[in-house]
Amino acid sequence: MRISFRDGAAVALVLIVQFLMEATLGRLLFAPNLLVPMLVYLGMNRDSGWDIQGAFFTGVCLDLLTHQPPGTSSLSMILGILAARSVLSTTTAAGAVSFYSHAALASVVSDILFILLASRPPGLFFGQRVLYVFPRILLPLLILAVVQTAIVHARSRSA
Repeated sequence: MRISFRDGAAVALVLIVQFLMEATLGRLLFAPNLLVPMLVYLGMNRDSGWDIQGAFFTGVCLDLLTHQPPGTSSLSMILGILAARSVLSTTTAAGAVSFYSHAALASVVSDILFILLASRPPGLFFGQRVLYVFPRILLPLLILAVVQTAIVHARSRSA
């Protein structure tokens, strides 16, 4: 896996922002999940090693920062990304699968697995907390779609 300085710095910045959001917004309601879409994007567009190796290292760092059992975030992100990859690769239009569907499915599986693995005893918080998964996933993807649409619209007006 070749890591460019720009990609590594972007992942480190997203990790710091994710930690700060987990520490502040996570106590109130929910913190948007930024790491999984970022790793899926890098895995699809840069180097395929970013999905798994990036998920492992960022998950371990996030677990150490948030005082979770070590490896819980890593395992849930890796399994979520692999599950999304295997499910979406079996579709008939495997080449046409968009980033949004891949990131959304990986985030859903990752967050549900994290809730199952991080709670003591396992599965204790699987009731009401599962409802927070959907806003955690949809908020960053919705913001990204709005920003991309605004950029395309601004470019078309200037041309």
